Amino acid sequence: MILNDYLERYTTARKQDKGWILDEIVVMTGWSRDHVRRLLAQLIRGQKPLPEDTDEPRHREGKYSHEARAVLEKVWDWSGRQSGKYLAAAMPVLLDALERHDSLQPGEDGYGPEIREELLSVSPASIDRYLQCARTCDFATRNVSTRRSHAPSAEFLDFAGGENENEPGFFMADTVAHAGSTVGGHSVITLNATCLHTGWVFTRSLADNAPDRVADILQWALDEITGIPFWVNAVELSNACERVHEAVGSWARALDIHYSPVPKDHRRDRLPEASKHQHLVHEYGFVERYDTEEARSALNHLWRAVNDRLNFFTPIRKPVAWSRDSAGHRKRIYDDPATPLARLRDAGVMSPVQEAELITYRNSLNPARLSEEISQWQTRLTEITATAG
Repeated sequence: MILNDYLERYTTARKQDKGWILDEIVVMTGWSRDHVRRLLAQLIRGQKPLPEDTDEPRHREGKYSHEARAVLEKVWDWSGRQSGKYLAAAMPVLLDALERHDSLQPGEDGYGPEIREELLSVSPASIDRYLQCARTCDFATRNVSTRRSHAPSAEFLDFAGGENENEPGFFMADTVAHAGSTVGGHSVITLNATCLHTGWVFTRSLADNAPDRVADILQWALDEITGIPFWVNAVELSNACERVHEAVGSWARALDIHYSPVPKDHRRDRLPEASKHQHLVHEYGFVERYDTEEARSALNHLWRAVNDRLNFFTPIRKPVAWSRDSAGHRKRIYDDPATPLARLRDAGVMSPVQEAELITYRNSLNPARLSEEISQWQTRLTEITATAG
C-alpha cells in the first residue's frame, strides 16, 4: 500500500513537512487530505485502516467536482499560471473574459453555471493543492505572471510615499540589454517601467540605447492606451548610461516630471549576474542575445501580450504595515490582491472617458488568446536564437 511507503517519513517529519507529504499522497491517489490523514493516524495507532478483504480505500468525494478541477487547470494556464492567492482574486474577471470570447462555453467541455460557481468559491489553498501535480509536471516551461523589477531607491521611495502614498504615477524604469553572455557589441535594449502604487507595467524593446530613442518611447507610452494611460508624476530610471539619463532628464523636466537617475550596472546585462535579478524582462524574454530587427519585432509582440495580461488580469499585493509573529519576528502585512486596473480605478485619477476606454479595451482581450500569443512569440525567440547560434 502507498501509505506504508510514506508512514515512516510522516511520523518522523516536522509539522510543516507533513503537509507536503500529505500533498504527495493526494496527488498520487486522488484521495482527500482528510482521508489520507485519518488513514495514516490509524496506521500509527496500529489499526488496520481498511477491511482485510479489499485493496482499495473507501473513496470520499472531494468538495469540488472533477469537471471543476479540469476547468481550473485550464484557467490557471490561461492566467499565466498564477498562485492560488492571486488566481482566486482574478477568477471573476478571468471567467467573464473567457466566457465573453467563447473560450469557456456553457455546455462544452464540462463547463456550465454550476462549474462557474465552484470556481468562484474555491479557496486559494485548495487551488494550490489541486494544481500541485500540474505545476510539478510542467515547471520548466512555465509562463509565470511575474512582475519583478529593480527595487526603488530610498530617496525615490520616500518621495513616492508620504503625501503621495496611494497616488499612481510613480514609475520605476529599467533598461535591460539583451546581450546574453557576450561582453560588448550591439544588442537590443528593452525598457521596462512599473508603477510603484498600482503595479501597472509598460515594456518595450528598442534597437539600441540611443538617448533620444529612450525618451521618445516614454513619450509614446503616455500617448497610447496600451502604454501608460495615466499621468506620470515621477520616474526613477535604473541601469542607463549618462547620455540616456541626460535625454530622459530633459524630457521629464519639460513635462514637469520628477526624475531620479540611477547609474548603470553592466553586470545586470550579462550572465550569470543577469539571471540572479530575475527581472520581468528575463523571465519572459529569456537571458539570450538579441541583436536583429527580427528579434526586436518578436520581443515587442511578446511585450504587448505580457503587458495586457499583467495589467488587466494579474492581481498584485502591496505591503501596508508591519507586525510580529508568535516568535517576535517582524513580518509584512499585505492588502488584498487586486489587478493594476482595479487599483487605478480605485485611485480615482482617471476621467469617466478614460476609465470607459480602459474597460472597453480590457473587454476586448481574451486571456486564452494572450497565453497563446506569449507562447508563440517565446517560441519564435527561441528559433531566432538557435538560428543565430
